[in-house]
Amino acid sequence: MVARTPSLTGWTTDRKTYLDNLKVVLIATIIAIHGVLGYVGSDQYWTYADVQETALQPVTELVLAVLVVPFGLFMIALLFLVAGLLTPPSFRRKGARRFVGDRLLRLGVPFAVVTFVLWPMLTYALYHPLGAAPGSFWEEYLSDEGNIDTSILWFVGVLLIFSIGYAGGVLILGRFGPRHPSPRRVDAIRLRHLALLAAATAAATFLVRLAFPYGSESATDLNLWEWPGCLALFGLGIVACDRGWAAEAPPRLVRAAGVITAIAGVAAAGFLLVMLRADLTDAMWGGWSWPALVFVLIESPLMVFGSVWLLGVAQRRLARPVRGGDALARSAYAAFLVQGFVLIGLALLLRPVPLPAELKALLVSAGGVVGSFGIAWLLVSRVRWLARVL
Repeated sequence: MVARTPSLTGWTTDRKTYLDNLKVVLIATIIAIHGVLGYVGSDQYWTYADVQETALQPVTELVLAVLVVPFGLFMIALLFLVAGLLTPPSFRRKGARRFVGDRLLRLGVPFAVVTFVLWPMLTYALYHPLGAAPGSFWEEYLSDEGNIDTSILWFVGVLLIFSIGYAGGVLILGRFGPRHPSPRRVDAIRLRHLALLAAATAAATFLVRLAFPYGSESATDLNLWEWPGCLALFGLGIVACDRGWAAEAPPRLVRAAGVITAIAGVAAAGFLLVMLRADLTDAMWGGWSWPALVFVLIESPLMVFGSVWLLGVAQRRLARPVRGGDALARSAYAAFLVQGFVLIGLALLLRPVPLPAELKALLVSAGGVVGSFGIAWLLVSRVRWLARVL
């Protein structure tokens, strides 16, 4: 018998059907996108792309960029919104010490094991035989580069930092704040508040990307160029917690957010199309340039309003239990962790097969979703000690 553990690992211990289903959909989508990115030839967005044997046709990449990238801009932001939304109840229920200990176990341990042990071993085993890492393991990962490769685990690391920061902030405010605070009024979050948040996020993001352009590497490899948006949505979730958003986001606000998301999504698709046709995509990622400014002015509203809209959609459309839903939800976090190993394994199996990149991307993506969730379920259902972490 497997020990019962929280369904939303790293988010909450409060089971909500729509959140379980939303988590499965988002993680399955992330895995599928990573499977496709291994065959993108215009840039190396995923580990396998560095040694890809074939690449998508330019027209395929163009279509995928226009259709998928706008959604991808607020997919991770939604995860941080949900994390923030459900962090205060978890903290109040567990207390500071247990809350931090739980986050260190469920987020910190997987982050450390995968980032510092398993992932370097996998990538060296992939790159070295194919000539992409000709030196020794020590030379390639500890001497020459000097950078940490967090790959997909950057989200877990950043969420751990934000969670511990929240716990520290609550403790500091509790220690130095008023001993008997008066009951505060819980005002509703309105459209103008979200607009201000999007504007502040855009300004902060533009400034951060002067030093850390979108997609750039750093010593931490924690996607510092995404931190303003991630922190904004995590903070929004914390504020929205006391307004009952975990049960239902305000319907009128969700509808307005949906309209703005649609407008921003169309603007993002059009802007990406223009940048790709004009070969100006490098200027979008950061610096004192008009493409970088326009990009953050489109991206930030997408992150804020898109996350609120998708949260509302999930609350309405994903609230019903589905067959096998409990098993999928229970396996989702582990599937997120093992996806890289499954995707790279499938890509290597298909490497000698003479198929178009489009078909390989489809097979790797579909197989990656099924394989990741399947292996994850075996891990959490058969290994008792691992079930406590995952």
